[in-house]
Amino acid sequence: MPSIIDEVLVVGHHDLDTDAVCSALAYAAFYAWQTGENAVACHLDELNRESAWLLAHLGLPAPRAIKDVYLRVRDVMMTDAPRLRPDQTLREAGLIMQDHDLDALPVVDPKGRFTAMLARGKLADRYLAELQLPQRVDLPLALLRRTLEAERVVGQDALVVCGRVCIATFSEAHVPKRVGLGDLVIVGDQADVQRAAIMAGAGCLVATDGAAVCREARAKAQSSGAVILRTQKTTFAAAQLIQQSLPLTCAMDEKSPRIGGGDRLADGFEQLRQHRLAALPVIDSNEVYQGLLLRRHLAGQRRRRVILTDHNHPDQAAAGVPESDILAIIDHHNLGGLRTLAPLRIQVEPLGCTCTLITEQYRQHRAPLTKPMAGAMLGAILSDTVEFRSPTTTERDRKAARWLAEKAGEDMGVLARALFRDRLPSPSPPPRWWVHHDWKIYRFGGEEIGIGQTELTEVEKFMPPVKALRDELHASAKESDLFMAFLVMTDILEERSLLLANDERSLELASHAFKILPDDSGLLALPGVMSRKKQVVPTVATALKEASAAAN
Repeated sequence: MPSIIDEVLVVGHHDLDTDAVCSALAYAAFYAWQTGENAVACHLDELNRESAWLLAHLGLPAPRAIKDVYLRVRDVMMTDAPRLRPDQTLREAGLIMQDHDLDALPVVDPKGRFTAMLARGKLADRYLAELQLPQRVDLPLALLRRTLEAERVVGQDALVVCGRVCIATFSEAHVPKRVGLGDLVIVGDQADVQRAAIMAGAGCLVATDGAAVCREARAKAQSSGAVILRTQKTTFAAAQLIQQSLPLTCAMDEKSPRIGGGDRLADGFEQLRQHRLAALPVIDSNEVYQGLLLRRHLAGQRRRRVILTDHNHPDQAAAGVPESDILAIIDHHNLGGLRTLAPLRIQVEPLGCTCTLITEQYRQHRAPLTKPMAGAMLGAILSDTVEFRSPTTTERDRKAARWLAEKAGEDMGVLARALFRDRLPSPSPPPRWWVHHDWKIYRFGGEEIGIGQTELTEVEKFMPPVKALRDELHASAKESDLFMAFLVMTDILEERSLLLANDERSLELASHAFKILPDDSGLLALPGVMSRKKQVVPTVATALKEASAAAN
């Protein structure tokens, strides 16, 4: 299964229209065919009614809905790393780390909740601090026996060994001075010392090298409740293993930083660097362990690879695009000042629709094209060019549409009318929908101006009251700290637009720009004006430039 970080996301703009949706779908399919990469079409915000209807009509699945293009911790975290239990030993933890080549592991409780982290460095520190045998132990017999790979000669696994630890390098005569009540004694094939240690009150006797345990020692241990184990390990090895039998709780870090799977990957890397960690535990909102973010991931892919369709302005792009690896831009708008981290393939041409450019690439490279995908690109061209009524329409748009109509088996007139009919929600939406349905922000000199556009049939019949629209437009301008704001309401069939300004200053500039006086409600009637990109934006930009020059 391909990794998420290996995906190439093909994304249209915010406040998406049909071209943004269909150009992402079509170019993702083309790019995947051309390169063999896992290209995924995506969309921002909610699908509008027109786009949703078109996809349903064609039987095409919608692009993946995303909010941004940041890599998240869950996209790269390791989910199959071993989990330690609080009752395991330092030795067991160390062996697991070694087997899996990991420098840190999570400690998780029986319910899956994260408890602490155990780092290889902490293990090393613990070993250095315990170069001698531990002075005392407090170990379940079952754990001690498992660590020593020992057989139980006397005693029950439910017992706990508590006491000092010593190696019987002394004679029988010295036992009373060296062994006390409950102590753990490591002894070899020395029957006299074995017997004397149990008699002195030892709680646990560990016979090494597979040594026989004398009958007297066994009998006394049974009567006194002591434990006798026998291991094939050497005395030296047994001593080391007992040292490593300490519970991992003595070395784990319960205050370890942690992160959520939905957090940005960059934030995870910052924590790894700041705290000099080998790994960062990933948990959910209930502290349930999810995975590990490893330091080794720092050397891997840290940015999304994206392709932008139908836009190149930073404010129209998904959050995280400026920090991504942008592989290509396919667009038909003016350049918007988007900065990239590396060289890229860019195709921006003055056409009526981005899907026209993509159609030409399909034809040039003889790429496979399904009927539904041809219908999607045709619908985008008809939508963006308003069935070729928009002044942005070129002969290349018409040529592409004719070829696509043949491939899709669609009647262009019937499809266009169905698209336009489905643009307006029922019942008629509130003023905010009219303003933000297709809202874009442009920068002219040092000023930012918002221009929204709706393209419908029978605009005046369905539009909200002018005052309500102006109030919403004014609020939107204030919210985004805009210099001016305009709403263009285009009647597709009548081939004219109504323009509304957010305040008197903006209305005065628009009236001067288009050389038309507003009516009593403050609307400018603009016959023949269909295109925001080609007829509204350049006209407003020129008027702003003239006003600025006059002021200076």
